[in-house]
Amino acid sequence: MTPDSVCKRFLLAHKLASVKLPVAEAITDEFFLDRPEWAVRYGERGRQFCTADVCFHVDFLAGAIEAGSPEAFADYARWTARMLGARGIAAHTLEENLAQLEKHLAAVLLSEEREAVLPFLRRGQKACMQPEPASAAQPSDDRLALIRESFLAAISSGQRQAALDIIEEALRAGHSHLEIYVSVFAVSLHRIGELWEQNKISVAQEHIATMITQYAIAAIYPRLVPTTARRGRMVVTGVSGELHQIGANLVADAMEANGWAVRFLGTNLPHSAVLATVDEFSADVLCISTTIVANLTSVTELIRAVRSSRSARVPDIVLGGSAYRLAPHFARELQAIGPISDLRQAVGMLCA
Repeated sequence: MTPDSVCKRFLLAHKLASVKLPVAEAITDEFFLDRPEWAVRYGERGRQFCTADVCFHVDFLAGAIEAGSPEAFADYARWTARMLGARGIAAHTLEENLAQLEKHLAAVLLSEEREAVLPFLRRGQKACMQPEPASAAQPSDDRLALIRESFLAAISSGQRQAALDIIEEALRAGHSHLEIYVSVFAVSLHRIGELWEQNKISVAQEHIATMITQYAIAAIYPRLVPTTARRGRMVVTGVSGELHQIGANLVADAMEANGWAVRFLGTNLPHSAVLATVDEFSADVLCISTTIVANLTSVTELIRAVRSSRSARVPDIVLGGSAYRLAPHFARELQAIGPISDLRQAVGMLCA
């Protein structure tokens, strides 16, 4: 992929963001005009949700274009169809919504831009009518199967103390923090996400499970025994708009245990705050965690900002997270390290 094509994708993604809201509002008006019964049934709240959903479609479309991966948008469409289907909304409703998006974007994009966007939208429309079942996370350590099942049951039912006791027992049994991070926390949270997608738990239950897991991570942190190696200084962060931070938290803890001096910033920070920390900490490495494709435009913005704002040596940039699963070339195009898909790979690459 040439630098010119990467630049064109970046500019097109930003143009989509700039027209997102008026396009979403126009689609909502059209959608409810064609379905007066929906207006009666769902009212103004329904219109607000419809507008928000279209904005999400555009965000993920822009991210997939930024990544140069039509399959990334198809994956989003399949997930959305499964999620809506579990809530009683048929897949053809999503297909129609994406067809409306194609029509309304055609009115605001240039001819060359329309041609670039069309394969992504068509791939999404096809995929939403063929939603594949969610792929289960594969546990990497069956020795932890019983602990994992018990932990999942505890966080699913909001039992914080029980979850902490389970992790305490795993530590006493001699399991390492890395084993627990990968085979208990990561797999359990993946399953929690599936249960929410399938409408088997509420968003409140999903948030409680996440917060209990964060308590468990915090309980392990004081037990970490850092290696004597001194590898350098690292900043770990998510980008503006990124709301998932547990994966980045696990990476930060594992890196610190393996000899890195780490500043963990959490997620959804203004890029100016990330730049300030990189400078103040004299970071050798900046790790950027990204879980959803919609945030890849922010990744590009942050990387450009880091490289353009520093007169001193630019830190190595490492990309990791599930957003890169269907865009493995993205890191190479941005001259970054990665993408890293899991914690063991991160340790292997950065702590060898």
